[in-house]
Amino acid sequence: LAPAGLNMVTGLSSRLQAFNVVISNVPGPKKHLYWNGARVEGMYPVSIPLDRIALNITLVSYVDSLEFGFTACRRTLPSMQRLLDYVEQGITELETVAGR
Repeated sequence: LAPAGLNMVTGLSSRLQAFNVVISNVPGPKKHLYWNGARVEGMYPVSIPLDRIALNITLVSYVDSLEFGFTACRRTLPSMQRLLDYVEQGITELETVAGR
């Protein structure tokens, strides 16, 4: 993975690439945060678009929730809304099975 990451950042290697989707998880604070006295209700991750990466999915935990952030190439994934709908449907199914 390190050579592929180096290739993404520097572009020194050939144009061949082993993947075009990046998924990362960022552990967030376990206690509520405040900004100018207002309680922060959620944290929404944003990632950096990189050349030849079709989709970047970043997850951030905040207290007892998990927030999703999607960054996608418009040409490669013109129907990004469908992916969001599928993720929401999958989470709903998991919550149903878990009894929530």
